[in-house]
Amino acid sequence: MSTSNALPAGIAVDLLFAARPFTGLEHHALHILRGLHAVGVSVDVLVPTDVIPDLGDAAEGHRLLPFRRVPRGLRLGREQWSVPWRFGAHPRALTLLHSVLGVAPMFSGIPMVLTVPDLAYRIRPGDMHPRARWYFGTLGPRSIRRARRVMVSSQAVCRQLIDLYHIAPERVAHVPLCADPIFTARPAAEIASVRKQFGLPDRYILYVGTIDPRKDLARLRAAYELLPPDLVDDSALVYVGRTNHGAERLAKQLRQPGPRAHIIALDYVPREVLPAIYSGASVFVYPSRYEGFGLPVLEAMSCGAPVIVSSAEALAELVADAGVVLKTESIEELTQAMERLLRFDDEQSRLREAGLARSRAFSIARMGRETAEVYRQALAA
Repeated sequence: MSTSNALPAGIAVDLLFAARPFTGLEHHALHILRGLHAVGVSVDVLVPTDVIPDLGDAAEGHRLLPFRRVPRGLRLGREQWSVPWRFGAHPRALTLLHSVLGVAPMFSGIPMVLTVPDLAYRIRPGDMHPRARWYFGTLGPRSIRRARRVMVSSQAVCRQLIDLYHIAPERVAHVPLCADPIFTARPAAEIASVRKQFGLPDRYILYVGTIDPRKDLARLRAAYELLPPDLVDDSALVYVGRTNHGAERLAKQLRQPGPRAHIIALDYVPREVLPAIYSGASVFVYPSRYEGFGLPVLEAMSCGAPVIVSSAEALAELVADAGVVLKTESIEELTQAMERLLRFDDEQSRLREAGLARSRAFSIARMGRETAEVYRQALAA
């Protein structure tokens, strides 16, 4: 990168929220780091010591500033005290802080870029755990007003942010996410090996993501059970992902065996096997009622899985015409969409190719380039 495009030292990315096992938000942050490195930008990374080994190649080119591990119950909100305690209210060493969690340390005067992953606390507050709902609902709007620039990963969240909080459009930057480079279509031998490892049949309907009320997985289970007998008998419904706190009863209900249903719940699986699981799916379904982007959908398309998504604005924006976008929350409509893809190989193949083509628009380099530009704008504001 030319010196004219260089950024000053002292830009920090806040990963203090990170905890094992990593989910979408942690991977979002790692993609930011990879993207910045790809365009020659180095930053400081505020990170708990216990997750440093999990950063992998995302740490390359950056300076890690380790923070002592804290109990999981204290992770929500630790940026409120850890950052000012470590650096003071107005540190000279930090020129800009990028808060990825959607809230910022309110007792720090560091100039700030804020990523808003979504506005679930405002759009669908009933789907959140009460503690998280209170925390993000209280500090999220204050952080948005404080930030010099706000980054969002979809135009849908951009519109919601401007409409709900009446902030100037030029303060909001749309920087789409990208899939990790490991998410590519895998060869048949690798898919067969992973199927055998996890007991997956030749044909399965896949969901990857957290088990959470907002994801509307009860509709997916009901739609699967409405499939014609030959399709239910010949396929499985596979859930991959950890259960969010407070959703344990839902998880138990989803896993209960039905009269004909073949349900496989894998919880968390090693990230390196996910591409083969995606690649082997007959259909990938993501029926979420609300999303800020929908990273598992992009991962699925990058692996060549034909996708069906709900009509949530961000998902429709991401998929465009490269998948099936449902028009309603009807169980029957979802059943019909799954049946069509399970029965017609030509339609399944068409969507596999369309998804692969669509996924190429989202790259690490683009994300890094556009994030660096947001930093420049924030520093100049």
